[in-house]
Amino acid sequence: MTTIAKTTRLPASLLRGVKYRTRKEGVDESTSLRQLLILGLQEYAVQLYREGKIGLSEAAELSNQTMREMLDILEIHGVRGNVQYETQKKSLEIVKRLTS
Repeated sequence: MTTIAKTTRLPASLLRGVKYRTRKEGVDESTSLRQLLILGLQEYAVQLYREGKIGLSEAAELSNQTMREMLDILEIHGVRGNVQYETQKKSLEIVKRLTS
């Protein structure tokens, strides 16, 4: 993974959270901050998916997960799929035609 250095200003309240995770997880501040950003991106992707603003593949890409991993994350958050019955039915018909 390519990394890019970014400089940002953090409010003291956020920095306290980063330092807390640093102590609890036994990692350095940079790792802690990256981990928390990843969690935030996952939450954001879940929210957008829940609202129907993005699909599964976009949610997975946004949160840097595979689609299978994203389905697990959505399940943990109690988010059900947003695929409609008619879409599923058409997909099954296509698969049936292709395999016959």
